[in-house]
Parts: sequence; structure tokens; C-alpha cells
Amino acid sequence: MDLDDFRLLCAAVDRGGIAPAARECGLSPSMASRRIAALEKTMGAKLLLRTTRSLAPTEAGEALLAWARSALVDWGRVRDEIGAMQGQAAGLVRLATNDYAASAYLPAILASFARRQPEIRVAVSIAQEPARLLDGACDLAVHAGRRPDADLIGRRIYEYSRRLVAAPSYLASCPAPRTPAEVARHLCLTHTVSEPSEWTFEAADGTLHAQRIHSYMACDSWTMLLELAVAGIGIARLSDSLVRQPIADGRLVELLPDMRSVYADGDPPAMWVLVAHRSVPLRTRLLADHIAHELLALHRSNHR
Repeated sequence: MDLDDFRLLCAAVDRGGIAPAARECGLSPSMASRRIAALEKTMGAKLLLRTTRSLAPTEAGEALLAWARSALVDWGRVRDEIGAMQGQAAGLVRLATNDYAASAYLPAILASFARRQPEIRVAVSIAQEPARLLDGACDLAVHAGRRPDADLIGRRIYEYSRRLVAAPSYLASCPAPRTPAEVARHLCLTHTVSEPSEWTFEAADGTLHAQRIHSYMACDSWTMLLELAVAGIGIARLSDSLVRQPIADGRLVELLPDMRSVYADGDPPAMWVLVAHRSVPLRTRLLADHIAHELLALHRSNHR
């Protein structure tokens, strides 16, 4: 019995199964099952209740989980302190981000981080909202959108713009809107998590125009919304980084270019790097600093 067994137990409960916990811990499902069984034998109690569809801790499992989580945190803190004394850091950082960030720019950022900090491992999960930080399922989140939950510690990297766009094929049968009010006549492509039933536009003089929209098709993937817009299904409100190239090569056309897409209170969307607590392990702080630095550098290079 060692700390890896406790780490596996925590992962099994957090992920809801032995198989996903095994993947996270770098084990085969059969090996993970044997490790859990051996832990139960050592403790002399059943720790997990398993069915074909769910997994939950027993009363004994809950007691051991509470101790194990505390022990793992303490171990990580001590290891980080010793590593800091030696100028080193190691361990696992669980990073949550949305689908676009995960495919567009994080691979290069994580590759450069791996070259600098080879002893720090990173596990990335796709999450449209950073709430996973609050339930302990991740250590760090890259979030694009409005100001996050007040309980999270946020570092705003930069503000960005969103542009209203449609494909030429769509506009061939549906004339482009000239005012926010005319947007209501169109088929809108919306994000199921991050977009309200009203889109707000800010005029050059600062006046806000809120317009209720008709969501014709919705999904929780920004990348898919882009593809739907390019396919001519409807109009979408997407970040500048997503639509810059499709507009440049003629696959999309910007609509209402003299107006800015904002939230109902007038705030623009922003890129955030988030943690749940001010006191985080060295490995998490190093990754957060690296991501923030690289995101800002990328943003500046795209807006020269």
C-alpha cells in the first residue's frame, strides 16, 4: 500500500469508475481493479460499491477518502517545498479548458512547458465552464468568456472581441442584418452553455442594444459552431481568433462590423487563467504562469 493506491482510489470516485481512473493513473483497468482489491483487503473493509453503471464509496471508503485526500495534499505540498529549495517541481496538474483552446493553441503551449518542466505532468479535460475547480476535479482552468465565479481566483490575460458572422451561401437567401433588431429575423447558432437568449451589441457611442434571438441550432462546442456557420446554416457570434481566417479567405462575412458584441452589462469577453485557491502547489503556479505568459504573447502577435 502506497500513496499511488490512495491516488487511484480518489480518481475512481472522482471519475465515477475504475476504467477512467486507470487511464488517469497510467494503469490497465485490470491492474487498477487488483490494486483497489488489495487496498480493501489491507483495510479489512469494502471501500467502493460498484455496479455496471455507477461507483460510490462506502462509509469506510468515505472515511479513507477524506484521509487520503488530505494526505495527498500534504505530500504534494511537502514535495513542492523541497523541490522549490532545489529549484525543481514535479507532479500532476489537472487542467480544464474548452474544446477550442484544447485544439487551437494549448498543444503548443503545453509542449513548450514540457520542455521547461519535464517532471510536471499535465492531464487536460474538456469543460465549457470553470466550475470543476470548485468541486476539486481540476487544479487550473483556462476560461474564455465573462468574469468567472467570485469564489475562483482569476487572472485576466486580455479582453477579446466577438464578431457576428455568416457564410456567403446563407446570405444569398437571407439578406444581411443592418441593425440588431434585424438579427431577430435570422437563424442564430448559439452556444448552449455560454450564450443567453439575448445578444447585446454596443454602438460606437457606447449605447447598448439588447436583442432577443431565435436559436435555430445550439451546441456546446465553439469549433462546431464555426463549422455550422461556414456550412451556411445560420449566423453566429464567435471570437475574433476563431473567425479571422475564415473571413480573410471568404468563407465567412462579418455582419454589423460597426458594433461590438458584449455581455448584457456591457463587459467584453476576456481570457482568464483560474485557480480555486490563492495557495496552490508550485507545479500549478508554474503552469499557470507559463500559460498566461504564452497566451498574452500570442494575443499580441496576432494584433500587431
